[in-house]
Amino acid sequence: MAIREQVPKPLRGPAGFASLAVMLLGVVIGYILITTGLTLYFNLDPIEQGAISSVEALSVTGIGVATLVVGYLGWRGFNYFAY
Repeated sequence: MAIREQVPKPLRGPAGFASLAVMLLGVVIGYILITTGLTLYFNLDPIEQGAISSVEALSVTGIGVATLVVGYLGWRGFNYFAY
């Protein structure tokens, strides 16, 4: 039995919209974190030079990529429940 069949029909619409919200938040927050991490890594920030190490900047970028993956999973969930 598929997960879609285990979810009651009245809750499939809200589950789809919740997945869509997860997708939107994941893409927006992931994009912000990736661009911030890359900006910090290449020292393009107005913060004092050396205040943030390369490892910290790469960790921010990695968290951004992980957030984009969560956004993608939200999109997949939306497609799963919407059709």
